[in-house]
Amino acid sequence: MTADKTPVARLTPQATGTYLRNAWYVAGWSDDLAETPQQRTFLEEPVALFRDGEGRANAVSGRCPHRFAPLGHGSMADGTLVCPYHGLRFDRTGACVHNPHPGGQLPDVQLQVYPLIERHALLWIWMGEAAKADADLIPDFSWLSDPEWEAVRGATVAEGHYELYSDNILDLSHANFVHPALVANAFTEGERKFWQEGENVFAEYVRPDDFLSVGISAVMGTEGRRQDFYGRVKWHAPAVLYFDFRAGDPGMPYDDCTLLPSLHAFTPETPDTTHYFWATARDYRLGDGAFTAMMRGALEYAFEQEDMPLIRDSHRLMRGQDFWALRPVILGGDGAGVRARRMLQRLIDREQQQDPE
Repeated sequence: MTADKTPVARLTPQATGTYLRNAWYVAGWSDDLAETPQQRTFLEEPVALFRDGEGRANAVSGRCPHRFAPLGHGSMADGTLVCPYHGLRFDRTGACVHNPHPGGQLPDVQLQVYPLIERHALLWIWMGEAAKADADLIPDFSWLSDPEWEAVRGATVAEGHYELYSDNILDLSHANFVHPALVANAFTEGERKFWQEGENVFAEYVRPDDFLSVGISAVMGTEGRRQDFYGRVKWHAPAVLYFDFRAGDPGMPYDDCTLLPSLHAFTPETPDTTHYFWATARDYRLGDGAFTAMMRGALEYAFEQEDMPLIRDSHRLMRGQDFWALRPVILGGDGAGVRARRMLQRLIDREQQQDPE
């Protein structure tokens, strides 16, 4: 007589927020995921990140089907993920492969498995239909793993809706009012241009023959010297942004200017919290530990002590209301942010129409 089996369970409910699901989100820095599993929440879904016996990074539902314990708080044994509560083990396919309790019968359950790819020193997770996960859609941030570049980076959980953080990077005019060390004419008086190419949105700032901010001059070694400044932000849906920041002596060809490439990736945790991953790199003064520490401290302070508290407070004052329902005043610097918000909503609407619940 065959023993009864527990019905196969779908272990992750649909999120209550509205998100673009068939897209790549940053789940973490690749080398931060080592032997210890990690418990995370992405798009309101609990996710466990772990490396199997062959060192491959994996992502599965972070809630155990037995008593709903956080699997990412567990441990590893023989390349499998061990639940911290009662010791059930799960492999990279999401199957339960070991039951340490009397009888040892394996529960007939299947953890949801999320496509996870290591690329450009980052972990990229796909929260939608696995069959649609196309690795070619991952944006190019190859400079993050290029030995000719040295990057300073960070990761934190920020209070506030993730689109508010995208808005912040797409409108650089805030720098003159939020970041005392970054005050420069380029952000408020320079030529500004906003446009869209396909599903990408761009913001560009150009200011020839002027002084950079005190902070950026220190990083680029241009104190007291006029420079031609170029800043271009590229937004990838849902919320991964590349900031191409470069400057050079007046008249210097654009491609010869000193470049400081930056990553700003915002992965929603909940409607009220956001995983914020950032990095800025340079290809000069490599191996200069003191300079790297100075650069990291300045950027970390700007992002985490100046940007984040202001966005947090703005989010709180919105009191959960829809951004457009509050009838925001639109200024000249909002061209890219408005385009990105509208593009993201179109992508979400299209996805939901193609796959109605």
